[in-house]
Amino acid sequence: MFVFNSAFSEEVEDVPETIWLENEAVLKCSPKIVNFGGEVVLTLGSNHGSELAIYRESEELWLFLVVGSSPEGMNSLMSPKEFASVSTVTIGATTTGYRWDVVVGNEVVFRKTGKYTVYVSENLESEYGGYKCELLVKNH
Repeated sequence: MFVFNSAFSEEVEDVPETIWLENEAVLKCSPKIVNFGGEVVLTLGSNHGSELAIYRESEELWLFLVVGSSPEGMNSLMSPKEFASVSTVTIGATTTGYRWDVVVGNEVVFRKTGKYTVYVSENLESEYGGYKCELLVKNH
């Protein structure tokens, strides 16, 4: 939509909200509560996408594990093509993700206790959306 005025013009865009669905037939996190140092198994259905990221709620931090155009230095869990074809992925105590912030670099995903959200998509950095599941990492 465009708004015009004799003194100025301004473009106003309606950007659709990205939709992240919870559907265990496509993405299931198991267990939902894991002890610090444990592991989480992601069960993936068909057409789950080719990219994977985990969001650490306590720090508002994105950790990318599989992404199409990975930055230099990123230790990818696997290629996007491989991820698109797997049916399970295990995220363990030493699995790293790439910090998507000013610090950058590879970091152990479940380094801290708290709430985490797992995201899968065909393209995480788009409005396509995809699927998510939540889990809690706690001290024994």
